Amino acid sequence: MKIKTRHLLLLVVVLLVLHFFYKPNTAVVEVNNYTHKAENAESYTHVYTTETVNNKRVDNVASKVKAQPKPTSVQQNSCELIHDPEELEYAQSELSQLNDNLDFTAEQFDIGPYTSVNLITPNVNSDYHKTLRIRLFEAYEKYQNLFGLYPNKSILMNLVVLPNNYYDDYVSRFGALPSNNAGIYFGKNNTALVRFDKADPQSSLRVAIHEAMHVINFNLIGSTPRWLNEGIAEVFENTLIYKTNRTIAIPTYRVRRTYMEFRSLIDSEALWEQQSYRSDLYANANNWLAFFIQHKQGRRVLKAIVQAEAKNPCNTLENEVILNALSNYFIDYEQAYLVWLKASQQVKGEFIPVY
Repeated sequence: MKIKTRHLLLLVVVLLVLHFFYKPNTAVVEVNNYTHKAENAESYTHVYTTETVNNKRVDNVASKVKAQPKPTSVQQNSCELIHDPEELEYAQSELSQLNDNLDFTAEQFDIGPYTSVNLITPNVNSDYHKTLRIRLFEAYEKYQNLFGLYPNKSILMNLVVLPNNYYDDYVSRFGALPSNNAGIYFGKNNTALVRFDKADPQSSLRVAIHEAMHVINFNLIGSTPRWLNEGIAEVFENTLIYKTNRTIAIPTYRVRRTYMEFRSLIDSEALWEQQSYRSDLYANANNWLAFFIQHKQGRRVLKAIVQAEAKNPCNTLENEVILNALSNYFIDYEQAYLVWLKASQQVKGEFIPVY
């Protein structure tokens, strides 16, 4: 009886030791030099189809297949954003109807390795199409210089500027409801549609670059938090304004909107769907991205964040990972931003040079 009791006590001690000191296997998720730990649950490969309508992303899980683990290392959760081949073919078929229409200029050209654009614009004047082409090329070049992202397979983007009657028709053909929006992009078929503003053609040029950047983000980064997706598009839409000595500038009026702390901005994902918050969210996403891009240390951290987002295109980084990266590698970023914001608010010109 004494032997059994000793064995029982020994077993209890062993169980207690395992309970308090055993830790589950963990994997280190690297954000360049920034790391956080994630529990190593079962590893799956997720395949998503993604459609974006009115700047709202809807992810539909197409399949979930258990991945084969590598014998030498822990495999991270990964996934692949895919385009719908039928939708890509449908888009080309529908847009080809404009090729022989005398009201439009249609042209296909490369803006970088593996990246082509099918550009269709209304024949409003001889410079409109050419100007949009030049701005798009410059915006894409700056984008790649900043973030170091390059496609590893061919991308064909449809960028189409349409008068009102054509715009509403094509928005409907592509499966969205016509509205008063100035532009819309469809991730599943790499198409951006832009409403031509006859009273203000320059605004249509900016919207075209804005929507094109969304398509580029979708292809090179994947699923992206709204502050980053819209912030990039807002900043790059003002490429080659010709009123500053920099390729990219931002409107001065944007820095005079209600100030938001960076944490508040990245925590506001759900607020983007509320019209009352949207103007301030767009402005603050624009301002924070412009600040990071203009600041040397900010550019380094922003590049690391964007590249980390691109490593897993179907998921976004946790906000705490982003905040930790900034706290560790751009310690005084909030104070530096306030100094930049105050100086920017005192600029008397229409635009603030950024990059």
